[in-house]
Amino acid sequence: MSKTFRKWAILVSILILPFFLYYIWVYNIREVFFTTLEFAGPPEITAEGDTLPYTIPQFDGYVNQDGFPIDRSFFDERITVVNFFFSTCPSVCGPMNFQLYDQIYNRFKHLDDFRILSFTVDPETDTESVLAEYAKSLGVVPRKIPVWNFVNGDKEATYKLANAFLLSAMEDEMAPGGFLHSEMLVLVDWEGRIRSRTDEHGNIIGVYNSLELHEVKDMIDDIKVLKAEFEKEKSRREYQKELEEKEKARQQR
Repeated sequence: MSKTFRKWAILVSILILPFFLYYIWVYNIREVFFTTLEFAGPPEITAEGDTLPYTIPQFDGYVNQDGFPIDRSFFDERITVVNFFFSTCPSVCGPMNFQLYDQIYNRFKHLDDFRILSFTVDPETDTESVLAEYAKSLGVVPRKIPVWNFVNGDKEATYKLANAFLLSAMEDEMAPGGFLHSEMLVLVDWEGRIRSRTDEHGNIIGVYNSLELHEVKDMIDDIKVLKAEFEKEKSRREYQKELEEKEKARQQR
């Protein structure tokens, strides 16, 4: 093999191989080269018999601590952690939101496509100004659209919405603070679908216990997995759009 041929072979490898590998990773829709998360919740069966993943239903009428309206579209094109709390909670809310702040918020707050969404179960007390103070007390950095959104809305609608997130929330005079709600966290993807890992028996977990540090660590790992999947999906869409634009331009010639 001549020295010139070897030089050309090395040059071709440098120029072509990275593109080929990138093509395989991004654009091969059928193959996935990392573990993906399962879809949690009851699937939808279409009239044609197809099975679609469960998605969070439409909701609106909520505002965050800055008065910004929050509705179902909040989940579009981002990864979101969801929980339910109230500012005067004397029990689980403090440890839950500390873990969210210390482990989740601080780790992912730099990502443009990551959010935390916390619904108050006591909207009469937790007004917009109260929620703003609560966010400040936790150390949440103000932004035009905050990474961590504390939201207020209709009480009964919120309790129904908790069920839609596979959680629970209600008034209960016997509960500490007068409200009963789950300490669990839920991970929602960019299409409003609840995502989760499975346990050692292959069962979909669905939620993460905020009071168990190892489950919070599991959520951290799963957010990273979901982020990788999201980046692959965005790249696939961009490539598909590019192909469609090229085809459209070719037809117009």
